[in-house]
Amino acid sequence: NMVARVWDGGPVRSTHQGFYTSSTNTTSRVTAVDTPFSSPSTNSSHGTHVTGTILALPWNTTATVLPIKGMATSATARTFDWTDDESEAVSEVALGMLLSNHSYGVPVSQIVNGNLSVLPSWYIGSYVEDSRVWDEIVYNSPFYLPVISAGNDGDNDNNPDPIMFGFDKLVGNKVAKNVLTVANAGDAIIAADGSLTSVNINSGSSQGPTDDRRIKPDIAGNGTGLDSPISTSNTAISNYSGTSMAAPNVTGTLLLLQQHYKNVTNSFMKAATLKGLACHTADDAGTVGPDPSFGWGLLNAKKAAETINNNGLTSWISEERLNQGQTFTMTVRSNGGAAN
Repeated sequence: NMVARVWDGGPVRSTHQGFYTSSTNTTSRVTAVDTPFSSPSTNSSHGTHVTGTILALPWNTTATVLPIKGMATSATARTFDWTDDESEAVSEVALGMLLSNHSYGVPVSQIVNGNLSVLPSWYIGSYVEDSRVWDEIVYNSPFYLPVISAGNDGDNDNNPDPIMFGFDKLVGNKVAKNVLTVANAGDAIIAADGSLTSVNINSGSSQGPTDDRRIKPDIAGNGTGLDSPISTSNTAISNYSGTSMAAPNVTGTLLLLQQHYKNVTNSFMKAATLKGLACHTADDAGTVGPDPSFGWGLLNAKKAAETINNNGLTSWISEERLNQGQTFTMTVRSNGGAAN
């Protein structure tokens, strides 16, 4: 009963076998709401790949077809093209939307009619109308968290006047305060106990911070070399890389964490709580502490789930409301510097 929403550049192939509930079932778990699939296209392969990363179920485990598996394999999805994404998001909130994925945006630089076109420097990293609108949507929808790809300008230093050379490449709603902006990390090396041994950021992942020096992106997810369904046939798969792939990795995982929290507490987390949980249980990577490449670190679903399980014992998740002038006090006792 968990439903992801996906806005992307074209129709998702809802008839792909990875979107059925089993290899013998003919009912798709994906509903193409405003752009039904009609024919293969580049955009629909991107949207199909993104949706598959969130929820695809293996449909064939033979040697000729890889056993593709998304993050939340019992979830369903409602998919849209990116036209009118803001007004459609408001409508979907009324239907109980908790999470949406947005793996698209305006690049810092691109080739237009054979010429290099670069966004004005003042615009890159700045809090603009697109940022404000998404913040307002989330502010008025306290349980809704949009997950947004950071962009793939990491290898390009085309911001003519950045905060610092090699940084300051986020644009539009990726700069918004209330969304979760996702960077692209490579495959992590994980120890037997689930702890992170090492991980590298993909060199193409766009760096922050924002022009007002907030930490962005917020978090990193694995988006390098991901196999997922595409739209060229009902069994086709392909290997893609980018923050477009990292974002749905995170979206599907957060969908599971919301479900787990509901199972434990009989309620869902507010979006701010879910964002805080993801960021504060992430594995620090790159520069020590939050940084403009990884954000708060690599998403750690295991630690986030354990934090929910142990709330009030070894962890603390609390949703409080402070009125103007009100004070909230908590006493925290240190054990003298031990790692835990």
